[in-house]
Amino acid sequence: MSSKVSYTGSAYSKFRPTYSDEIYSLIYDFHERHANDYNLAVDVGTGTGQVAIELSKKFKQVYGIDNLEEQINNATAQDNITYQVGSGEDLSHFKDNSVDMITVGTAFHWFSHNQFFEEAKRVLKRNTGTLAIFGYFYPIIKGEPKANELIKALHTGPFNTYSNDNVRFIRNMYRDIVFPFNEQAWYITPKSEDTTNISQPTQDSLMKASMSLDAFKHYMKTSSAYYNYMEENPDKEDPVDKLVKDVMSTMGIQDYQHVIELEWPTVLVLAKND
Repeated sequence: MSSKVSYTGSAYSKFRPTYSDEIYSLIYDFHERHANDYNLAVDVGTGTGQVAIELSKKFKQVYGIDNLEEQINNATAQDNITYQVGSGEDLSHFKDNSVDMITVGTAFHWFSHNQFFEEAKRVLKRNTGTLAIFGYFYPIIKGEPKANELIKALHTGPFNTYSNDNVRFIRNMYRDIVFPFNEQAWYITPKSEDTTNISQPTQDSLMKASMSLDAFKHYMKTSSAYYNYMEENPDKEDPVDKLVKDVMSTMGIQDYQHVIELEWPTVLVLAKND
């Protein structure tokens, strides 16, 4: 597998799906069981600021941190958000016991987990600080099993070769990682992904969206595996273009503006600092 992690910031910002209201509702409900402080939040692996923007609606001050400068350069500005280039394992900008919430949206699998946990435990407020880690894997098209076989063949075939090995963590919904916190809550959707029965009930899917086939094509091209594949195989047929053509043929669709219903296998892990 490739060790590279690469994204194009402008496309990432435009075509990645947004996180659901269900995710944020579960996060804030969990946080308010222990504290009512919404002073400082840190979004690690912020990308172009998708989660940071949502946090800015609740928190007085938000920091968005990402190790890719291009992502930070394409981040959405907000008066109470400060964006910084930096790693998830280095939160030295923040004092001990000072942060109300740390979030990580679809980036945790890239981290050195023990180092990150050590820093998170240090900066989160003791007994009240909330850690919210969530992420999703490649989607399925609802009601289209044959099309989903084609999507799976891409991410377990050509894309797998060009994916960073750490993708295995999100593929297994972070269940391979030990979270060193006494109080935790896990949520996984769809139900078929909760193979170890650790998920608490949810009101709705954690990640779903309606998307045109054209938008789906652009979304699939935001993956790091696609970027790596195309960089090393510039003269080969574009695998995402082929996928979408094959999906359309399987579904009997000719219009790229045809709207499909997508659901992403998604995990949300919540923990209170000890």
